[in-house]
Amino acid sequence: MSEALRPPSEATDLPSRMELGVDALDRGDAEGAALAFAAAVAGATPSDDRILAERAAYGAAEALLRLERDDEAAEYLEIAANSADQELRFLALRRRAMEEVRRGELPVALATYRQAEGSAPTSAARAEIASRIGWLTKETGGSPLRAQAAFRRARGVPAGAWVPRTLVIATVVVSFIAQIYPPLVDALFLTTSTSYGTDYLTSEPWRLLTMAFVHGGDSSNWQIFALHLGLNVIALDIAGKLVFRLYGARRFLSWYLIGVIGASIASAIWSDAEGSIGASGGVFALFGIALGAEWAHRPLVERGFRDALGRVGGILLINLAIGLSVGFIGVGIDNSAHIGGLVTGLILGALIQPTRAEAMRRRWTVAVTGWRGGEVVVTLVLSALLLVLFVNWFDLALWRDRLPF
Repeated sequence: MSEALRPPSEATDLPSRMELGVDALDRGDAEGAALAFAAAVAGATPSDDRILAERAAYGAAEALLRLERDDEAAEYLEIAANSADQELRFLALRRRAMEEVRRGELPVALATYRQAEGSAPTSAARAEIASRIGWLTKETGGSPLRAQAAFRRARGVPAGAWVPRTLVIATVVVSFIAQIYPPLVDALFLTTSTSYGTDYLTSEPWRLLTMAFVHGGDSSNWQIFALHLGLNVIALDIAGKLVFRLYGARRFLSWYLIGVIGASIASAIWSDAEGSIGASGGVFALFGIALGAEWAHRPLVERGFRDALGRVGGILLINLAIGLSVGFIGVGIDNSAHIGGLVTGLILGALIQPTRAEAMRRRWTVAVTGWRGGEVVVTLVLSALLLVLFVNWFDLALWRDRLPF
């Protein structure tokens, strides 16, 4: 092992060192995690659980790859790649192949992916690897028949992969219809002004959701419509893929709708505008889910996906700053909806572990498993809170009108 890694003195046994490594990864301390996991590997005794030590090796590799110390990481990946644990062996081989592709070593990566396919623990994992084998076979000038065979094996598309794109299409279609037929906008948009003196929203609750499917708001101005819709569906496509990759189709769709409701209620209570439309509140909720999951659970995902997660916070700050700045000059951006959606998404992402991409702690701490009951409790409590806010939205909006600012 590399001399650059020195075992930490805080722990002396394998489980304790593993726990230190997990805690460091949770904090984003890759250097500390590398030290702790390396100490766990170096200090493992014959009486220790061999699989646990090999898991520690994979943890050290993951931390070192984050530090871009690829040569050192390769040593630990080799240990994990020879594990007797099928799932761990698969993860290590897949990770090694990904790094080989990144370095441009395509023939080597192809051979590694073929090893990984044989160790894949699930049909979904085998399909993923087969797709990469098909692509690399074509890229390296291999047999077209072998590439086609690999792609056929890969056609086990993840269940629900069509859901995020279908939501984008539905948003575009309904928005175009509403732009052509303005009475539909009147029936769907969220009227948020209290100046009418009537609690109209309680009797028309569908507006909390339908406002996300209309854009523009002015049937005579197609430029504003195209800009509003275009920006929102691009962001929805990006955010949808992030959340689907972490949580799957069912949670993506249900949490998007919850996020839209949270954004709409915030808009109804806090916005000074007479109406609100657009999917951006739900988009902020999806980005909030991804940001909360990354902050609280550190999901085990490939480098490109991790880079995308790492940029979520910056994207949100920039968009909120733009919304606040243009609000000062009178342009209608509903920051109340943005913040309401963001907070709703952060609650979901921070309190519920990713279900399709394992969290660091769940991978390395063998005794820890996901608490499914916790997901139900969080969702029910959040839904109850939104219901209470909705039932009292008009009184809260009138109270907000009386505030001195």
